[in-house]
Amino acid sequence: MKFIAVVCVLILLKTSTAQVATCQDDGGADTDWFFVYKPPNLLNTKIVKSGGNPTWNPSARNIDQDADHSIFRTMENFIRDQPNIKVLAYSNDPPNLLPQNEKSKAKGVLLVHSGADDKAAWFVHTVPKFLAHLGGYSWPAAETPKGHMFLCLLLSKAHLNSVAKAIRYQEPFIYANNLSPALLTQYNELSNLATGVEIRVTPFLEHAKFTTKSANGAAANIQAFGKHKKSYSDMYAKVLKNKLGASIIIWASSDTKSKSICKGQYQLRKVTSPLQLADSQVSREADSARWAVV
Repeated sequence: MKFIAVVCVLILLKTSTAQVATCQDDGGADTDWFFVYKPPNLLNTKIVKSGGNPTWNPSARNIDQDADHSIFRTMENFIRDQPNIKVLAYSNDPPNLLPQNEKSKAKGVLLVHSGADDKAAWFVHTVPKFLAHLGGYSWPAAETPKGHMFLCLLLSKAHLNSVAKAIRYQEPFIYANNLSPALLTQYNELSNLATGVEIRVTPFLEHAKFTTKSANGAAANIQAFGKHKKSYSDMYAKVLKNKLGASIIIWASSDTKSKSICKGQYQLRKVTSPLQLADSQVSREADSARWAVV
């Protein structure tokens, strides 16, 4: 069974050094990837991360605390000035600004080491008004009633073009960008994303495949889907079901256009709401997270 975390761009998942662009766990150790879920009406989160036998565990601290939490640890190089870490952040509802973009709900941050270290991180989330560049760590209290999800992937720089292209097809609003001219020259798709080069020709769908950068060689295979507004294909019923060649069970908001498909070789079914998740009961309407099981 495979798990897909749907955070605008869809992802398929099969002791830190200062100023290095990495995903970090609650203790500050580098991790190949992590996935965090915040249930509705709660600040305590649960995390699953790369390792020999990934399992869900409670986070060390609440998500609103600026210490010993994987999200704070990973974003320290974004909320504080680190000369060797270059960033690009995007959100349709960024902190300290009015909502910007009705075309896309994509939210995330790219962290790239500007020196010799071959490390970059892609952090994706669902929270409005979250993560102000160089603005300190602050959780938006208005989002506590909602469920949210967070995903971080550790990458080699060689995959920056693939990631940037998948993000670009989401037509994101970029609210922070200090990528160096050297990086933009070296990575053409990263430059296209940063400078807002429009996508004008079909297909209006990007399907990127790459691997995470694993310290022990056990890299995770990643598939990232970016769908442009000019693509009218349903992400679940058409894109994922056909691209992955499998039946899919989805959890998404009630206004999602996807309808259950119970006929044919590959089926699509919606999870019944409310859902019992560990010690929390989650309703579809209270959850900003979208995910699928294949």
